[in-house]
Amino acid sequence: MKITFIQTGGTIDKDYPRATGGWAFEIGEPAAHRIMSTLQPSFEYEVITICQKDSLEITDEDRELMFRLIRDHKGKKYIITHGTDTLIETAQFLGER
Repeated sequence: MKITFIQTGGTIDKDYPRATGGWAFEIGEPAAHRIMSTLQPSFEYEVITICQKDSLEITDEDRELMFRLIRDHKGKKYIITHGTDTLIETAQFLGER
């Protein structure tokens, strides 16, 4: 079994640099890489980055990229890391296709 993680950003992928002070954040390495490397899973996985955005900034163009990736990819199991603010909109968009 192989699972494909699709990174879009959101809280799970946010890092809060200590040097900035305040509420600034950046989205860098996918959290899925960090998490899976500590778990030593018994299955294969890959991580594909679609975008690195706060979910409020995810557009229908980003959602279309997600849809096309899933449609055209050879995998069968996907986990999309996504912020909560627009998660429902993305799920509806993908579900309608």
